[in-house]
Amino acid sequence: MKKIKEDRPCYGLNVKFASGVDFDEKDGRIISLYLKTRKTSVPLIIVDDDSEAKRNGQDGIFVVCSENCATKMEETVTKELELFSGESSMVRL
Repeated sequence: MKKIKEDRPCYGLNVKFASGVDFDEKDGRIISLYLKTRKTSVPLIIVDDDSEAKRNGQDGIFVVCSENCATKMEETVTKELELFSGESSMVRL
């Protein structure tokens, strides 16, 4: 939940939604998503249906400030199985 400074790198954690989870009406938008295991809401980019990300099998992207933060978010994703499939991958943006 840190603000990422302009001169610092940022990373994306790509996620795939669990079966039955549907954010289609939010495609291409940033939403605030409540995570039970962290007891807080975090921003999540919902990829658009006609995007390269969607063609690569991604449903959403968390923007994170570091590889360490991405690792912690990956751990959270594996616990939030009603929302996510457990599959995730990190990229440098």
